Amino acid sequence: MSLSLTGYTQTINRVIIDKSANGKGLVNYLKEVENKYGLDFIYDTSQLEPLSINGITEEKYLLDYIDNSVFNLSAIKLNDNMAVIVDKKTSYEFGKKRDNYIVLKPSGKSKSILKGNVWDGTTDEKLIGVQVVIQSKQLGALTDEKGNYELSVPESLFRLDIRYVGYETVSYIVGFSKLSNRTDISVGMRPSLSQLETVVVTASKAEDNVKNNLTGVENLSISTIKELPTFMGEVDPLKGLITLPGVSTVGEVSSGINVRGGDTGQNLIIQDGAIIYNPTHLFGFFSAFNPDMISNVTLYKGGGDASYGGRVSSVMEVNLKNGNATLHTFSGGIGMVSSRISAEGPIVRDRVSYNFGGRVSYTNWLLKATNNIDLVDNSAKFYDLTGKIFYEINKNNSVALTGYNSNDEFKLDNDSTFSWSTTNLSLKWDHVFKSGMASTMTISNSNYGSNVDNENLLSGFKYSNGIKNLMTKYVVTNEFNEKFNTAAGIEANYNLSDPGKLVPNEESVNVDAVDINNQKSLEAAVFISTDFEINDKLSFTAGIRQSNFFRLGEDKIYKFDYDNLDGRYPSIVDSTVYKSNEVITSYRGLEPRVSLRYLLNDLTSIKASYYRGYQYLHLVSNTTASAPLDYWISSGPYIEPEIGDQVSLGYFKNMYNNTYEISVEGFYKNVKNTIDYIEGANTTLNKSLESGMIQGNGIAYGVEVMVKKNTGNLNGWLSYTYARSLRKFDSPLEIRTINNGEYYASLNDQPHSLSFVINYNFNQQVTLSSNFTYSTGRPITIPISKFSYDAYLSVLNYSKRNEYRIPDYHRLDVSLTIKDRIKSNKRFYGEWVFSVYNLYGRKNAFSIYFDSYGNAHKVAILGTFFPSLSYNFKF
Repeated sequence: MSLSLTGYTQTINRVIIDKSANGKGLVNYLKEVENKYGLDFIYDTSQLEPLSINGITEEKYLLDYIDNSVFNLSAIKLNDNMAVIVDKKTSYEFGKKRDNYIVLKPSGKSKSILKGNVWDGTTDEKLIGVQVVIQSKQLGALTDEKGNYELSVPESLFRLDIRYVGYETVSYIVGFSKLSNRTDISVGMRPSLSQLETVVVTASKAEDNVKNNLTGVENLSISTIKELPTFMGEVDPLKGLITLPGVSTVGEVSSGINVRGGDTGQNLIIQDGAIIYNPTHLFGFFSAFNPDMISNVTLYKGGGDASYGGRVSSVMEVNLKNGNATLHTFSGGIGMVSSRISAEGPIVRDRVSYNFGGRVSYTNWLLKATNNIDLVDNSAKFYDLTGKIFYEINKNNSVALTGYNSNDEFKLDNDSTFSWSTTNLSLKWDHVFKSGMASTMTISNSNYGSNVDNENLLSGFKYSNGIKNLMTKYVVTNEFNEKFNTAAGIEANYNLSDPGKLVPNEESVNVDAVDINNQKSLEAAVFISTDFEINDKLSFTAGIRQSNFFRLGEDKIYKFDYDNLDGRYPSIVDSTVYKSNEVITSYRGLEPRVSLRYLLNDLTSIKASYYRGYQYLHLVSNTTASAPLDYWISSGPYIEPEIGDQVSLGYFKNMYNNTYEISVEGFYKNVKNTIDYIEGANTTLNKSLESGMIQGNGIAYGVEVMVKKNTGNLNGWLSYTYARSLRKFDSPLEIRTINNGEYYASLNDQPHSLSFVINYNFNQQVTLSSNFTYSTGRPITIPISKFSYDAYLSVLNYSKRNEYRIPDYHRLDVSLTIKDRIKSNKRFYGEWVFSVYNLYGRKNAFSIYFDSYGNAHKVAILGTFFPSLSYNFKF
C-alpha cells in the first residue's frame, strides 16, 4: 500500500501518495485511505470512477496531487478528517471557502430527507415560496408559510441553489459523510436592492400542488418581478387571483371577487387578522391592499380549515410583512393615476421594526376618458394608509400591531358625493411554550362605513350605513412529529351592523328622516383540526368547528301576515320590542371539514375534500357589483343563516423538476338559505326589510383546469373553468317564488372562463408580459314584448329572471418592464413599467339597461385601450 506515513490518526492534508499507487483506480485508492485513517472524501462517484492514478515519480501530499493532476479536479479540506473533491469549474465558482461546502449526516439509505428553514437575514422574517433546487437531479421544493422545506435527495454530491426574487441567491455544494453530525441546511437570505418587490401569483411550495392535503388553495407572495400586466401601473393581488381557475368577477367595476359561483359577500377577507368588508378602491378599479406592504396572500376556494368560519364561499387571508429590523429602506411608485410610498426599518435594532405605507390617487382624467357619459363630468379619489410595528420580545414571544385606514370619494354631477371608508386595528401575539407547543392570540377591530351626501337645495340629505366588528381569536398548535400535528382554538366576534340612516339637510323639503335600528350580534366558535400522514402515500387534514350565533337587542321585530298582502309585501300585524342585549334569536351549527390526499407517485396525487360552513351575516345588495348603498344585516327570526356544503375531487401532477404543474379539479357546492329579493323589493331604508327578502337554495358545480410553467425565461399559466351557478326559490306564495320555482342562473353564472398569462424575460433587465381573459357574459333580465298605447304609454313584459345574457367578455393586456442594471455599489434602483390595458379596445358591456320604450342601452365602463407609464423605485 502506497501510504508512506503510518498511524491511524493522520489528518487528511498530511496523507502522502507515492509511485506505488500508479495504476490504481482513484476511487479504490481513496477508499483505502479512508479505511486506514478514519477519514472521508466526499465526491461524485460517477465523476471519479473512470479515473486511474498515473505519472507519480515521487512522494506528494494526496490533496496536492489531486489539485495538480490531469484529472481537472480540486480537493478542498473541510476539516482534519474530511475533504470534498470537485471539478475545476466548480472550485473556481465556489473557491476554497469551507462555508460553501456542506456535509450532512447520511440516513443509511439510498436517499435522505434534506430539510431546513429560510428567513430574511436582516429582519428574521420567515420567507415563503423560496426555491430550493438541485438542478442536476431535477429536484426542487419551495418553503412553506413557516419558511420550512423538505426534499428527498440521493446521498451523493450535488449543487444546491436557494433562490428568492428580491434576494441574493445562496448556493452550496452538498455531500454526505458518516463523520458529519449536521442534519439540515438553514439560511438567512440577504435582500438584493436590485429587485423591486411585487405581488405575483405563485404556489406556496412547488410540491404543494401535489403533496399538500388541502384542495382549492391559491397563494400570492412577494416574489419575482411585475410579470402580471397592471392597470395604470398598479400591482393588484385581486386581479392576479382572477386569472386563476374558479375565481371571477362580473366586470371592471365590481368590488370584490366571485369564487366558485359565490357572491362577493360570501367571502371572508382578512388583513393581519382584521376583516376587510370592501377590498377595492373606486368601485373595483384598484385593490384596497398596498402591494409594497404584503408578505403573502392565501385564497381558500374550499373554505379553509376549521380555524376559519363565518362565510360559505371562500377565505382570503392577507398577511403584511414585518419591517426590516436592521436597515432603513424606502420604496414606492409614481403612476398616471396613483402614487405610493412605503418605508421600513428598525426602531430598536434587531428587536423592534416598523413598516409604513400609503397610496393616493388622482383619477379624474381617467373618468373623463371613459365612454360612459354618466362618468365624464364626475370626480373620484382615494387614499389608504397602512402601518405595522413588530416587536420580538425574545425567542419565544413576539407582538405585532397593525393599523389600516382607507377612504374613497366619488362625486356625481356636482350634486351627490358617495364615500366609503375602512378603519382597522389588530394586535397579534405569538408565543412558543417550553413544551414546544405554540400559540397565537389575535385581537382586531374592523370598522367599515359608507355615506351619500346630497347637496340639492330642496331635496338634500345625508345617508350612511356601516358595520363594526370586534374579534378575539386564540389558537394553540402542537407538532408532535413530522407526520402528526394538531391545532385547537376559540373565536368570538361581536358585530354591530347599521342598515342605514337618512338625515335631511336643513333646507330640504319633502325629505323625511329615517333611522333603521342597528343590529347587534355575537358569534362564538370552538374548533380543532389535525394533519396526519398515515403512510408515504396517504395523508389527511380533518377538523370540526362548532359555531354559535346570537342576535341581540335592542330592536323591534315585526310580525308578518303572508296571507294578507299590503301591495307586494305581507301585512304587518304586530311587533315585539327587545331590550338591549336581550337574545332575539339564536342559531348554532356543526361545521366538519376533511381533506384526503393519495400519492400515486412523488409527482402525482389525487385529492378529495368536504367542507361545511355557516354564514350568519348577509350582504344586502340589489346591484350586480357592490356599491356604497350595500350593507350588512344579521340573521334573525325571518332570515336564517346560509349553510354551505362543498365537495371537491382533483388530480394534480408536477413534471420536470416541478417546472410544470397540472391540475384538474371538480367541485359541487350547495348553499341552503341563499338570499334574493321579491320583484320590486325596496332594499334601502326599509324598516321591514325581511318582508321583501326570500331564501332558497343555491348550487354551483364545475371543473377547473390549470397548466403552469414556474421557471425559465418563458413562464406563465393557462387556466380554464367550466362552472354553473344556479338558484331556486320556491314557495306556496307566488310573490315569494322566482321563475316558477325552477332553477335559474345567478348573477354570477359564467359557464366558461379562460385566462392565459405569458411572461418572457429577455434578460435580467427587460420583461414582456401579457394576459388574455375571456368569460361568458353574465345573465340579465330583458323585456321580451311591449304593449303600447298611443305614443306616450308603453308597458314592458319581461322575460324570466336572468334568462338572457350580455355579450361575452374578453380583454388583452400587455406590459413591458425595464429595470436598472445591477451594480455592487448602487443603493438606488428603479424600473419603468409601460402597460396597455385592453389592448384592442374591446367595448365590454358591464350592463345593459332598457328605457321605458324597451330600447336597450349598453354600458361599457372601459370601452377603449388604456396605455400607462409608471416608475417604481427602492433605496
